[in-house]
Amino acid sequence: MKEKDKHLCKSCELPGVLTESGYCAVCSPYSYRAVYNIAHLVPWARTMIVQERDILDDVEPLRPPTSDAGWLELLQQIIPPGYGFSRNLSLEVAVEAARNYPTLTVERVEIEGDGGTIFYSTENPDADDDDYIPQQFNEWKYELENEDDKHPSTSDEYLSKALVENISGATTNDPIKRVSQIRNLCNRVLNHQTFLIDSGSYDVNSRRWGSILPECLILREVLAEVLMGYHGQEPLWRLRAGVINDTVYWRNYLSTESWEEPRKKSFQFLRQIVQDNSEIKPTSKGLVIQGESGAKYLLKGQQFHEGVPTTIVLNLPKVTGISGFVDRSVCIHMERGCKLPLGDRIAALALGLVNDVKTAREIEQLARVVDEFLEPGWR
Repeated sequence: MKEKDKHLCKSCELPGVLTESGYCAVCSPYSYRAVYNIAHLVPWARTMIVQERDILDDVEPLRPPTSDAGWLELLQQIIPPGYGFSRNLSLEVAVEAARNYPTLTVERVEIEGDGGTIFYSTENPDADDDDYIPQQFNEWKYELENEDDKHPSTSDEYLSKALVENISGATTNDPIKRVSQIRNLCNRVLNHQTFLIDSGSYDVNSRRWGSILPECLILREVLAEVLMGYHGQEPLWRLRAGVINDTVYWRNYLSTESWEEPRKKSFQFLRQIVQDNSEIKPTSKGLVIQGESGAKYLLKGQQFHEGVPTTIVLNLPKVTGISGFVDRSVCIHMERGCKLPLGDRIAALALGLVNDVKTAREIEQLARVVDEFLEPGWR
């Protein structure tokens, strides 16, 4: 990149040698980050931030669940008390009934006119042999009610789950109709864009809340119902407010001044930290830090994790990954919902890596890196 020796850096507003795009060497790798444009918010998030700020102030962040148990806990927090799912079962009991049913496998489907038979097997819960679990074979006859209805398929991931729900007593729904119902719900409101907050972010995943949907069809159905407002506005607002509060610092979107000044000062602080520490060097790819242990780290400007640049270890052999040899990285991140401006976060990470021996005593992944450079006993 061409450089020009005049004007002020567009990020920290300090003088110095600037890149062609108008940033100093310290700010340039991270310049596209921490930009907040209310026009880039997806409609529901923009409406919430503009019109429902009292709710955002009152609701705690919701961590994105990574399992069905986590989704059950979250839904129980936001839906009305005493919610019954089916046959007057509580949500927890219905989910537990389906979860505890033996593993079911759809073996084949035989079509007979407008109906047919689903042949399936289940693990035998009474089996005594630990090495081999005999299977019990069963069948389920079905009839299609409408011309547009489709015959079930053994490759349909929802079919076995719908059968389990019915047979276990978790629901009373016809499995064929259940499959169609859940698929329609997923097409309407449960997809990759469901929890996207800011579509204009350079790395949209940094402003997307979670990506793991419930496996259990019951939980998927209830989550979809909440998103469609079937349980009233309060559960929907609680969910959306919790999602926003966990993913972004929403006040940054309300006015440029509210985040631009802290952001500018944070990058001024970062530049001062770089100037005061010879172990930290700016490069076009990001800051390079020489750690006390002998490890050399890169805070990668083009790749972030949990609000801070990904930390790459430069002087360790590469490891084999899916796409070949890749650099060793260390998982270091701020607490979710951290409200420090970006420059402050990068500065804290850089200083922690300068003193990597001390920092590693608190972070096991970093300790494993330091192990590669120091003799046993440093811990």
